[in-house]
Amino acid sequence: MSLDIAAQVMESYRQIDQDIETFQTETQLHCPTGCGWCCENPNVEATPLEMLPLVLELFQRGEVDQWLQQAEDSDFQGQCIFYKTDPFVMGNGRCQVYLWRPTICRLFGFATVTSKSGEVQLAACVRHKAAMPDIVAQTQVLIDQKTVHPPNFADISQQIASLEPGFGHQALPINEALKVAVQKVGLYLQMLGQNE
Repeated sequence: MSLDIAAQVMESYRQIDQDIETFQTETQLHCPTGCGWCCENPNVEATPLEMLPLVLELFQRGEVDQWLQQAEDSDFQGQCIFYKTDPFVMGNGRCQVYLWRPTICRLFGFATVTSKSGEVQLAACVRHKAAMPDIVAQTQVLIDQKTVHPPNFADISQQIASLEPGFGHQALPINEALKVAVQKVGLYLQMLGQNE
């Protein structure tokens, strides 16, 4: 595996972000201000490949050990270690590594799933449905009419995984995916150092 793959992942992330921004503009669908309920879910998964750009950033900052220790302290389980809760408002918070967040964190609430019968459905967040039910309903109408084209979870997952199939297909709890990516990058950097 070459670390150049991280640049390809980041390029995919830039395209996802642009597509979602266009989708949000076309539909007016957006997250409630400060909302972080999705990040508090202890079952968020990512692949080690999706974590690669973040891990490289952490190595560059010299913060890998600090974050890895925090993940280890949680037994690599539970809510994402990069999520910082708002101590004053339950359900609010922010991602401390927003630019390098993995795919699910980019897509959640703004992507579609395809049913077994081939119907494309907005995978709307429960908070979207509660705060803006009319916008969610109208967005689904626009999707049905093929007027808007949000990203599709399966398509994006395949696109990212295809960049490095051996490293991009196994979804793990997000903190465990971090560990696997750190190990892979650490080994690569160690081997690179021995060859210089």
